[in-house]
Amino acid sequence: NSCCTHSDALVPSSCVDMLRRLVLLPRYAGLGSLRTLQRGSGQLSGAVRAFSSRVHPTFSPPRYGRFVALGLAAATGTVVWTKQAYADQKGTAASEHKVPLDQAFPVAYQELHSLLGDRVTTSPVAIEPYGKEGSGYMAPQYPQAVVWPLSTEEVAEIVKICAKHGIPIVPYAAGTSLEGHTTSPKGGVTMDIKRMGGVLKLNAQDMDVVVQPGIGWMELNDYLRPHGFFLGVDPAPGACIGGMCGTCCSGTNAVRYGTMKDQVVNLTVVLADGTIVKTGQRARKSSAGYDLARLFVGSEGTLGIVTEATLKVRNIPEYTALARVSFDDVHAASAAVIEILQKGVPLGAVELLDEEMVKAVNQHSGLDLPITTCLLFKFTGPTPHVRHDIDVVRDITGRYTTHGYHWTRTEEESETLWMARKTAFWAAQSMRPGRRLMATDVAVPISRLAECISETKKELDASFLFCPIVGHVGDGNFHVVIMFDPEDPREAEEAHRLNSNMVLRAISMEGTCTGEHGVGIGKKKYLSIEKGEEAVRLMQTLKRALDPQNILNPGKIVDV
Repeated sequence: NSCCTHSDALVPSSCVDMLRRLVLLPRYAGLGSLRTLQRGSGQLSGAVRAFSSRVHPTFSPPRYGRFVALGLAAATGTVVWTKQAYADQKGTAASEHKVPLDQAFPVAYQELHSLLGDRVTTSPVAIEPYGKEGSGYMAPQYPQAVVWPLSTEEVAEIVKICAKHGIPIVPYAAGTSLEGHTTSPKGGVTMDIKRMGGVLKLNAQDMDVVVQPGIGWMELNDYLRPHGFFLGVDPAPGACIGGMCGTCCSGTNAVRYGTMKDQVVNLTVVLADGTIVKTGQRARKSSAGYDLARLFVGSEGTLGIVTEATLKVRNIPEYTALARVSFDDVHAASAAVIEILQKGVPLGAVELLDEEMVKAVNQHSGLDLPITTCLLFKFTGPTPHVRHDIDVVRDITGRYTTHGYHWTRTEEESETLWMARKTAFWAAQSMRPGRRLMATDVAVPISRLAECISETKKELDASFLFCPIVGHVGDGNFHVVIMFDPEDPREAEEAHRLNSNMVLRAISMEGTCTGEHGVGIGKKKYLSIEKGEEAVRLMQTLKRALDPQNILNPGKIVDV
């Protein structure tokens, strides 16, 4: 804590945040202890690699490596630092950084410093993590300063100063986004809202909670658990409420509880001129005017900055059961899921791993799953209902595979299996050390799922790149994890070709280029293909109306 509150902000508070999330990682899978991480260093090493080299590149080993190692040793008894993580940290040249704000906009900087004191910095070390996107395959684009507000009122004042001087603002929470959302192509100020990370009020009788945007969903679930509640979405480890609203994220629970927009009751938002707007009251339904909350959910910080959110909470299920079923190919597995959903079975989650991802998961998590396509089912609810759903799913899957229906028999086995799924991206990375990850994110109507995955799989199998598949197939959403070297022209061209073909295939099947990751920079070129030029022009009109100077996260979603 002492190093992360240094007055010159050389070590941002994200250092401690990252370590805390690694310690809390088992709870990401609905677990209550550190047993899973203590049992195997493979999962922890993946977590360290992912967070150190992708999510929070603040950790440069020469300066901070000892803090990370000591912290992880104290928390879990395991210390991991890889050569690749070190190499990832030392490759950014100083010339890539833009002119610092105190030189480019000295008056604006003085105004910010008068407001915030040492919570504004132009230090290159402090700025370093903020110019990179989560997966690392895009070129870094750095801000000229970083600010750390503590309240809605401070956010509004910062925005007013930046608006007066025409300075771009990029909101930043956990930095786990994957399409360049938090990079700064036009420089300006990155607004790190992690210090606005509190729970303001739990309305238990109404089953909603009021939070600030910097709280992580895992930390929120820790707060809610003693009250018998949890948040219905479960995106990447470490994701924060502000960014989750920005991208309209989801995760494995979406098939049961919907995406982020389905959790939001109302928002408090700061607009591009510093105006503070609350989108509604706490009623569960309202026909009073435009649905402003949904305007901002999914807008990626381009229309306003979320400073408070009132969210629905869900009751922790009475009973949870896990099962896995193997299939000969992805088409059979997808077809089984389609029939299960058409029967109306209320699954808690259903996740698909192809044989390449199963190999990665086995190696990474120490499992011995059959090397073939696998579905993981989570059943939740009252015990009699769960038993009925289990019987229905067993009967349906039996028509699509001759492989057995395997139940987890103990809590420990359930923890291990679900953690293996939740860390699948890291498992893929561990199979190709030194490569970057391009996390694709298409979704299609359920009726086209088997066709889309099968055609995609055929193309992937013909490629020379390692491209395992994992998906939230219960809502038609799946990811191809493309591992490649961005510095190798042949590999980079192949990665982008596969991604583009996959997106265009999904759109041709009346699907979308992004089910949960958002548009950012990486998916902008597909918007007009998916939605049409008229829809994109309408988005541009909305952007100009709410942000006429184009200072809020410029260059993301649409160009104006």
